[in-house]
Amino acid sequence: MSSIDKLKRLTGEDIKPQGLTASKNIKIDELRRRIDDVMVRRRERDLIEAERRRKSVVDNLREFVSGEEVENEAGKFFLAGEEVRGSHRHGYRNISEAFGFNMTAASLLANDPIIGGFSSADALFLDTETTGLAGGTGTMAFLIGVGWFEGGHFCVRQILARDFGEEKAALSYLAEIVGRKKFLITFNGKAFDINLLATRFIMNRLRSVIAELPHLDLLHPSRRILGHRLENSRLVTLEEQILGVEREGDIPGWEIPQRYFDWLRRRDGRLLAAIFEHNRLDVISMAGLTAHLTEIITAEVMAQNIHADDYLAAARLLLNRRNPERTEKILNVFRDQNCADFSAASKKKLAQLYKKTGKLEAAVKIWQEMAGCEPLDFYAVSELAKWLEHQACDYEQAKMLVEESLQRNNTFSGEEKESLLHRLKRLQGKAEIKD
Repeated sequence: MSSIDKLKRLTGEDIKPQGLTASKNIKIDELRRRIDDVMVRRRERDLIEAERRRKSVVDNLREFVSGEEVENEAGKFFLAGEEVRGSHRHGYRNISEAFGFNMTAASLLANDPIIGGFSSADALFLDTETTGLAGGTGTMAFLIGVGWFEGGHFCVRQILARDFGEEKAALSYLAEIVGRKKFLITFNGKAFDINLLATRFIMNRLRSVIAELPHLDLLHPSRRILGHRLENSRLVTLEEQILGVEREGDIPGWEIPQRYFDWLRRRDGRLLAAIFEHNRLDVISMAGLTAHLTEIITAEVMAQNIHADDYLAAARLLLNRRNPERTEKILNVFRDQNCADFSAASKKKLAQLYKKTGKLEAAVKIWQEMAGCEPLDFYAVSELAKWLEHQACDYEQAKMLVEESLQRNNTFSGEEKESLLHRLKRLQGKAEIKD
């Protein structure tokens, strides 16, 4: 017995004839080959089954949403598209009326002069539907709707990540579209959509300039210009009361995240159909709202579908942004208007703007008109008395105005009456000195 055999015996290793060892190795190799064949066939079956399920999901979704599966370097996603014709009616206006909106007005709404150097065709309208309404790193934009003007149409694209694994492919496609545009138009996008998307790009290790583009967020100017006569400044409210768009059977925003989670479990396209329609209308309405707001800022004439107070609110906005030229242009639309048809609140706002812009004669005319109405308003009497005292230096006329006002039917509070009595005493003293 050799030394090696002795060592194997001491260590407990079996000593087998060489022929038996070779036979065993052949059997082991054959077993491994058979196992590999089984695993390959199983993987093939799994791939076939996965493809069958995927095709079933696509077919099911396409029953309720017009679109197709798209594949890029990052994977697959679902894409729905529509070319909205210019003659398409959206509320009070055709879509074509939104084409070529005034870029100077758009830059004033955004408070960003860079936008004034672009064209409306450079704009990308964007709206997202997400897995949560509070944001945070765990929230994903599963549906991204975008729109832009091209060739006499308004192009709408809706990018759907059918599950979390398709997010990177969906974002990659979005990045391609964003790269072709120069500025964004959203509704509350500065506070929500863009920050969320920028975070998701980073988490998927994708580069995008979406957070760097100039941005017109329609929520803020809408609230400043139109909010004075609305219950709230939600896009759905603006659609209905400003644009004349009435949604039928619209899904409420708070329900959308749960609908998506239900889709992940059930893969029923009916769960997503209403979300696609909700998102589509949001994108189209942003185009109409942009046209409406820029028309107010441009203020060529007083349009029939624009409230007088909307112009006044826009003038105040521009005056606060130190743009007296544009403010005056808006005020000029009232030059040939009969202010007698305006509400007392509108007259007051207009007079205040005339005063702030140095158009005292126009302001005095409104104060005089308001001072001739009953019940008498303190604002009109006070402003007219100030003008007579400090500008016209007609103390006697100012004194008579205050005396008569205190005797007439009025809505003065106790504090306002005290103010007028104090002014009357001062005017009496000035009148005596002048005499």
